[in-house]
Amino acid sequence: MKRIWVILILMIALFLTACNSKNKKITVKDGTYVLEQTDTGNTLLPYVNISDNNITFTYDCLSSYLPHGTYTIEDDILTMRTDDKQYTYVFQIDGDKLIFQKNNSSEVNLIDTRFGISLTDNAIFKLKENKN
Repeated sequence: MKRIWVILILMIALFLTACNSKNKKITVKDGTYVLEQTDTGNTLLPYVNISDNNITFTYDCLSSYLPHGTYTIEDDILTMRTDDKQYTYVFQIDGDKLIFQKNNSSEVNLIDTRFGISLTDNAIFKLKENKN
């Protein structure tokens, strides 16, 4: 009888451990995520800056509008909503990378393509390492 209880307790513990590993909450680190681009010249790279629950998405250096707002995370999807509720930008979280989901986001058109990098679907933004 004692052996049955031990086996039952071990099975319950194993089940709870398996359930917890599947429900691991995905988060993002605070910091600046910069577009991975090999040939940039003197162009300012688009970036995402996250601090606490605030987020800024800079993709056009000529624009007077700075997309700033808050974000939510569901599964591995980060959804940014600007404070004025006009724009939504979606990124897939992959470790220290944010992968831009252009088809699910508001438009990201440049004012002048000579002064920026046009973002494509699945563009990768990598967390910039702080060098102290």
